[in-house]
Amino acid sequence: MNLKFPPPKLIFILVILIFIVVPIRILNSNLEKCNHQNYTLPKYVYFKDFDFGFSLSSVVINNSNKTVIVAGNSSEIRILDLDGEKDYPPLQTEFNGFRSLALNEKVGYLVGGTLDGSVVLWQSDKSSKNGWSEDYIIFPQKQSQSISSVAISRSGKLIASSSDDTILIWRNSEGGNKWELRNKIFSGHSGRQVFDLVFGNDDQTLFTVGNDNLIKIWNLGAQGTMNNGNEVDSYNNYFPIISLVFRTDNNELIFGTNNGKIKAWNVQVKPEIADEFIREHDSQPVNTLAISEAEKLLVSGSNDNTIKLWDLCTKENFQTLSKHTEWVRSVDISLDKIYIVSGGLDKKIIIWKREKQ
Repeated sequence: MNLKFPPPKLIFILVILIFIVVPIRILNSNLEKCNHQNYTLPKYVYFKDFDFGFSLSSVVINNSNKTVIVAGNSSEIRILDLDGEKDYPPLQTEFNGFRSLALNEKVGYLVGGTLDGSVVLWQSDKSSKNGWSEDYIIFPQKQSQSISSVAISRSGKLIASSSDDTILIWRNSEGGNKWELRNKIFSGHSGRQVFDLVFGNDDQTLFTVGNDNLIKIWNLGAQGTMNNGNEVDSYNNYFPIISLVFRTDNNELIFGTNNGKIKAWNVQVKPEIADEFIREHDSQPVNTLAISEAEKLLVSGSNDNTIKLWDLCTKENFQTLSKHTEWVRSVDISLDKIYIVSGGLDKKIIIWKREKQ
């Protein structure tokens, strides 16, 4: 049987078309998602602040009751009303303080990572004054270092935590609130510190960043115990990556680095160089990122004491908020985009409110 192959010139033309047409389609798809027609960029102004007397490490907005949940170098988890109209009792704990918080309103879970290496879970309780159960679950696998980051998957079935160079992932057993250790990742970033982690669109994918300059993608269904080199893929940034968020609409990871830059990496396209946002945080570490539900607005906080607002369509900074006097450690934005909250080493929570348009 004689096989006939296309002439070399035709093969060359087809290869060129693939390299041209595919990126154009991806670009057009992103432009369609970033259509600015009838969209006005929001502006925010200082609304109010609270001085807690201790350094703050994590703030998250609970949209269901318009509160902000605050953690830091205190045994209490504080809960504030965004409009200042109610006084909520704090969550009392046995721990010296918290480094990180994660909230999943859909399933009603609040997770905290403590300074002594424990992971703690509260469940929503509409009958309580602050909206949360008084009792909490302490996961049995305690780490030797503080929990740098915690995350809850979108389904609420998985919870992940990172401590130094170890990552633990728990799974909620079917039909109850019994959490079993599902995955361990030892020395996943070559023994370097893991700064942040976030789940993808499903319960199979986890993204982690650390002091080895890498973003790593892990398949959680692959095996129970993993090590450096067992990741599915990775991206080398050449500078340590501090913070991370995931854009669900286009499989894009947005990350902040220790030299003040914010970048975006499409995990499906996998470019050699990620897209950079225009301007930077004065070459200071980008400690925290938050993204709006509509995914057109990004909020970042940095060691330059500022919060910056970014248009995700153009990747340009369009407003800078400057009221903190020390490093900004955490930011969040409400689903309706009316409020932005920020907390930092100046011991303050600042609430920013969107101007009426």
